[in-house]
Amino acid sequence: MQIATVAFARGEVRHGSLSVQRKADRDYCAAKAYLSHDAVERALFDRLERAHGRHYRLIVNHRNDDHFDPATDTIAWDPHSALRTTCGGRQSPALGLGLEIDHAVESLPRGGAGRSIEPPVRHRRRAARHHRLGTPRRAHARRRGASRSPWSCYRVASPTRIGF
Repeated sequence: MQIATVAFARGEVRHGSLSVQRKADRDYCAAKAYLSHDAVERALFDRLERAHGRHYRLIVNHRNDDHFDPATDTIAWDPHSALRTTCGGRQSPALGLGLEIDHAVESLPRGGAGRSIEPPVRHRRRAARHHRLGTPRRAHARRRGASRSPWSCYRVASPTRIGF
């Protein structure tokens, strides 16, 4: 079932329980369409957009800094920052968004309702474990076991591109 998209006057577009900055909506929709070819990623978007009792925000930054802040339920994403991996592979900005969405929905109870209160230290530990065992591991397997390095970011034209 498709989530209705509603535009708000304050510069945000709503996708169910997710508000996206209007300037990022086209990139968000492109990344979602690209990642939704994978059933696991599609389920993550569904959980994010259908979270009852939670309201998430997607904001754009241009600092090669994708992250999820559990204190504010905010996902920061740079839609034009791709990563070069240590083994020569590449990660699209869309996959970076998928990883942060995974962090966001991981903090939801399985039913999707309510708020999971979690201290920041515990969240960081879970995030580190998640990067070893969760969605990034599946992504790395697709990239022949490569790992990401934060200093290997480069700019791309769209969230679904990995080429220069």
